[in-house]
Amino acid sequence: MGRGRVELKRIENPTSRQVTFSKRRNGLLKKAFELSVLCDAEVCLLIFSPTGKAYQFASHEVDRTIARYRREVGLIGLNDQHSRSSEVIHQYYILYIYT
Repeated sequence: MGRGRVELKRIENPTSRQVTFSKRRNGLLKKAFELSVLCDAEVCLLIFSPTGKAYQFASHEVDRTIARYRREVGLIGLNDQHSRSSEVIHQYYILYIYT
């Protein structure tokens, strides 16, 4: 029997919110690492905490990966760029839901 769906809403208790952020951040960083290793994908993940602290994972140099992303996006028209970004976000959401 699987877990039921959890309604996504802001956690009001600051302590609970921070604990959840830390746990989910670590899980997301682990998933990024696994994706890079299992699929030989170039992965770069940037996370900013609610307090402004930055966390990152990069399978290669961050600057290199961001430059590659910017080159790729620069070749796409504005409407195509938006639909492609939406598609990427949707794929990651699906990955999150089913893992």
